[in-house]
Amino acid sequence: MLDWLNDEQRALRDMAQEFSRNEVEPIATAIDLDEHTPDSLIAKAAEFGLYGLTTSPDYGGAGADIVSACLVSEEIAKASPAFAGALTVEMILCPMTVEILGTEEQKQRILPRSASGERVMAYSQSEPGGAANASAHISKVVPDGNGFVLNGAKLFCTQGPAKTYLVFAKTEDGQGNTGYGCVVVEREDTGLDIAPYDDKLGWRGTNTGSIAFTDIRLEPDDILGDLLTGGISNRRANQANVLAHAATSLGCAQGMFDKTLEYVKERRLYGKDMSELQPVSYWLAEAHAKIAACRALLYENARAFDAGTMQGGMSSVCKAWIGDTAFDVCARLLQLWGGSGIMNSTGINRYMRDAKAKCIAEGSSEIHYAIIANQLFHGVPSLVRPPTKG
Repeated sequence: MLDWLNDEQRALRDMAQEFSRNEVEPIATAIDLDEHTPDSLIAKAAEFGLYGLTTSPDYGGAGADIVSACLVSEEIAKASPAFAGALTVEMILCPMTVEILGTEEQKQRILPRSASGERVMAYSQSEPGGAANASAHISKVVPDGNGFVLNGAKLFCTQGPAKTYLVFAKTEDGQGNTGYGCVVVEREDTGLDIAPYDDKLGWRGTNTGSIAFTDIRLEPDDILGDLLTGGISNRRANQANVLAHAATSLGCAQGMFDKTLEYVKERRLYGKDMSELQPVSYWLAEAHAKIAACRALLYENARAFDAGTMQGGMSSVCKAWIGDTAFDVCARLLQLWGGSGIMNSTGINRYMRDAKAKCIAEGSSEIHYAIIANQLFHGVPSLVRPPTKG
């Protein structure tokens, strides 16, 4: 499958397989149990060029396409869906947002340090009042003298080792115009409060938590894109990120399948090889078929994205359908492990937990189906409202 990959894409996939097998797999269960990703793994990922994978070579990156990014996300997710999810934000969502919205000065200031892994970034959008529905957000950026002031709070921020935060908030320009923008907040900025990390069901090791902003001073060069529309002008970055997160769900299901297949081949049950039990072989065959269908769906749309021909709403189709299917596959295959599957120490049930987290993180399945419905009925694949003028 995927025999259409070019030489560069194959090379990146092979590199990701090596990195996943040698660097991630040996510590994947520890990442889950300890709720911690070692700094050494982050440094190694940067050394392999993963943090700058999609960033333009002009800013220290590899300039890879989204097919390549999905291949990398899938391979790493076979070992650790949690680390793959966090890495996807770093190699696609954050740097692509800066590259789309930023001025040349901002790109030169932010992207080389991001690509090298020197300054890990975080994407801060979700709020208690609503994640994708920006009209329900309360965080706000308002003019103050020659600059701006940010107040508010965010939930579920992948803060971990992050040094730079891309924060999305309501905005005012002082002339009666309001909108939704994106600003850059640095970890050392006065007024940034980082709460203790939250313990999670799945996607552990990503150090998710809440952050709050109290009168954070921002300069004009801390605003990414237009003050009133920057927060809704990075749609392409969001679509690419959603596709790559679908790839992590796919890798999660494939990783669970691969381990389960080997387990079944080696185990005897009721006096015969476990693989000879008809329900077991059927479940594995069904899982294989679902994974193959998900892979075809994902890479057809990743290719279309790179070609600029992907249809509206299809990134959400991939995220919702592949995410839900991956959870179903992992939950079914976990049954084949019996009591061993319940034990966290075996590192098996984390696939099911990570798959479930993927059905919620980066936009829940329901949010993505709402986006699809908006596209079907209104031709607008977005829940974000445009700016208004006073």
